[in-house]
Formats: sequence, structure tokens, C-alpha cells
Amino acid sequence: MSRSTKSRLTTQAAIADKQVVVVGANRGIGLEFVRQFLEKGNSVVATARTPSRATDLNKLAEKHSKLTVTEVDVTSMESIKAWAKKLRGDIKQVDYLINNAGVAKWADLGSLQEEDMLHLFRTNTLGPLMITQEVLREGLLKSGSVVANMTSKMGSMEDNTSGGSYAYRASKAALNAVTKSLALDLEDKGITVALMHPGWVKTDMTNHSGLIDAQTSAAGLISLLESNKPLSCHWYDYKHEEIPW
Repeated sequence: MSRSTKSRLTTQAAIADKQVVVVGANRGIGLEFVRQFLEKGNSVVATARTPSRATDLNKLAEKHSKLTVTEVDVTSMESIKAWAKKLRGDIKQVDYLINNAGVAKWADLGSLQEEDMLHLFRTNTLGPLMITQEVLREGLLKSGSVVANMTSKMGSMEDNTSGGSYAYRASKAALNAVTKSLALDLEDKGITVALMHPGWVKTDMTNHSGLIDAQTSAAGLISLLESNKPLSCHWYDYKHEEIPW
């Protein structure tokens, strides 16, 4: 992150000595979230659909006693419920829940497949919603907890000037609607629900064609969570700039 960008970011209090859960942490932005939260002295529970294949995440766990790697498939309610129940037995509270798991499909009109649409909705929309619901049901989200859902600017109605990418745009637009409802429903419980856009990041999802690296994106988003910005019912990117719905 450049000095000029850093100067625009208003930080209130560092996230440290907290219990963080990062869903979808085996690579890319999720893995970088784990690294940076650990560097700040937090305890982190990281999830992967297949932990045995999460090589970099497992190597990180070998070096950090405060990192626990767990298994959950965000497209399976059975998996989500079993994972949430086990989580309740391991920790008492989730201070920060980062819903980062997501997939992309860039099919345009004429090449759309129904199953692709459904798979993206199961992963990108239902996944974060059901994870949040079950963690809440297990009593792990309490007053002061923060839920952060990772969306994409491609889910913005106003910003869509090029069309295409139907499944991805629709799944993220639906996630935005879900997040707004969560923010309103959980407000009385003292739980903050944030919606965050990571930027166009150089990851496997973008075939490493992005404009910024995962380190810059994660650092900007963590500093957003540390800032005094009003998070619930607002949508920001990694530079703390508000995005139109």
C-alpha cells in the first residue's frame, strides 16, 4: 500500500488479542487475512474445504500455535452445522467472522449454464449467510462481534456499465442484499455486519491479472475494520472508499 493511500486511512484501534475466524483461507486473500491477523497477535480459526490440500495454510499453522485449521464446505448445510457445533466446543466467542469463501464464473449471455448459476449462489450467497446463521445459533456471535462479508464491485447495480458475467454479478448482488438484512437484523444484538470489496486482486480467481496483490488488499480491509467508519449498512473497498449499491 502506498504512502498516499495509507495517509487517507483513518485507524481507530488495532485488532489484537481477538478471536478471528476466516472462512475460505486456503489461498489468496483469505490466506493473507490469516497471516496478517496472526501478525497482530490474534488467535485465528481458518477454514478450507479440503484442509489436506491447503499446503500454505498448513505450513503457516506449523509456525503459529494460535492458528487452527478446520474443514467446512460452505455449499453443504450438513458440513456448516457440524463445523459450527465443533467451533462452539473449541472457542467461546467469535470477535471477527470473515466470510471470504467464493468462486467465480465469467460466462456471458449465450453460454450460461443453470448449474453454474446455482453453484455460485450456493457458494457466494448462501455460504456466508448460512455460516453466519449457524455461528450465531451456536451463541458465538455476541455484542461487539463483527461479521465481514467479502463481495465484489461487480455486484453493484450502479457500477455495472459493461454487462456480462451473469452468475458472478448476480451472486454478489444477492450477497449485498443478504448483508444489508443481516446488518439490520443483528443491530439490536450489538453485532456489526460489514460489506467489503477487496479490489481487483492478483489471485487464482483472476488468473493473477489483478491490479493489486493480496497483501495490499487484506491490509486495507483490516485497517477498514479498525477504522471509525460506520460499517453496518455501508459498502467500502480496501481503500476505505464507499461503493454505490
